[in-house]
Amino acid sequence: MKFSRSLRLLAALTAVLIFAATSALAVTAEEGAANLIKKDSDPVLFTLDSLKGNSVSLQDLLGKKAVMLVFWSIFCGPCQEELPLVDKIGKKYKEQGLDVYTINLDGPKRKKNVDALMNMKGFGFEVLWEKVEGAAYLTADAYGVGGTPSLIIIGKNGKVSFAHVGNTTEEALEKEVEAALK
Repeated sequence: MKFSRSLRLLAALTAVLIFAATSALAVTAEEGAANLIKKDSDPVLFTLDSLKGNSVSLQDLLGKKAVMLVFWSIFCGPCQEELPLVDKIGKKYKEQGLDVYTINLDGPKRKKNVDALMNMKGFGFEVLWEKVEGAAYLTADAYGVGGTPSLIIIGKNGKVSFAHVGNTTEEALEKEVEAALK
C-alpha cells in the first residue's frame, strides 16, 4: 500500500515538473514567428537525409510542385496534433502537385522513435533529418524557425507562399495549399 502511494506521488510530481518545464520553454506563436521567413521570399535551398535513407534536395523540387515543409519535434505536443492534419492535406493534394516533407529537429538519434510514430500513425509524408552543428539547426535557423510546429509552403512559382508557427485549421491550410498550387 505504501509502495503504490509513493509511486502515485512520484508520478504526480514528475507530471508537475514536466508541465513546469514545458511551460517555461513554451513560445507563443507571435514570438516564434518573429524571424520566420516571409511570404514571397525565395526559399532557402537545402539537401537533407530522410528517414528512408535517401537525400532530398529542395532545388530539385522548385518550380515543379508546391512543397510543404513542417519543422517539428517528437517531444512537441502541438506537433503531434498538427501532423495528422498535415498528412491528410498532403494525401488530398498529392495528385494536384503537393509534396510534403517534415523536418525533424530531434536528429537521427531518435530514428527508432520517429520510425515507430510514422508506422503507428500511417503517415504518408517523408521525414527529413535536420542538420545540427553545435547548437545551430542549420535549416531551421535559415528559415527563421523559432518554435514548433512551423509550417512553410512554397508555391509552384518557387516562392514562399505561406509561413506559420503553431497549429492551424484544416480550412486555413487548404486555402493556402490551393493558392500555392496555382
